[in-house]
Amino acid sequence: MPEPRGGPRTLFKRWLINGIAIAIPLVITLLILLVVVDFILGVLSPVVQGIIYVLPNDPPTAVVQLVTLLSLIAFFVVIGIVAEYTPGRYISRRVHATMETIPGISTVYESVRRASTMLLDDDTEQFKDVKLVEFPHRDAYMLAFLTADTPRVVEERVDDGTMVTVMVPLGPNPTTNGFVMHMPAEHVYDVDITVEEAIRSIATLGVASTELGEAEHE
Repeated sequence: MPEPRGGPRTLFKRWLINGIAIAIPLVITLLILLVVVDFILGVLSPVVQGIIYVLPNDPPTAVVQLVTLLSLIAFFVVIGIVAEYTPGRYISRRVHATMETIPGISTVYESVRRASTMLLDDDTEQFKDVKLVEFPHRDAYMLAFLTADTPRVVEERVDDGTMVTVMVPLGPNPTTNGFVMHMPAEHVYDVDITVEEAIRSIATLGVASTELGEAEHE
């Protein structure tokens, strides 16, 4: 006999899936950050040691940590300044182009770069709403995120009435992987699902799909 949708087993399964979906990407991200920071600190070690050398003998641990932190911040700032003021941002483009040609690393680099841009760019609009679109063929439907107004030049060129711009995400990285599509508004359907639920469902490759919209109906 199946349990109620809000029964102990359903709640436990939901908590487990949510915990896995949140913890694994977080742990992987933290591990990558630790490796990167450790590598950069190794490169900056001579600079830090030189600064500490000119300080009074046996500086307090707090001072050493502060010097290290300031050196790390200065490192990122200098890179940002160089990339910003290089004509045509040549360095930025060359770094991105080089990393994206390395087999095995290009995919990870591109995903992390897009995610970092989304997190750090205050002007980036988050997904507005969840929609249902017919894709990739008739009678097949996928969740999509409403992103922005369709450019007027696209609407005028297609001449198919009001259009909607959506991002059709792909798993397991729904926020950084997918198709940006301009579709007639009549082919885009409302669905009672939150953005968080949709991302969780796609990130878990459909495992969490059975719980979509449960919070609203329980």
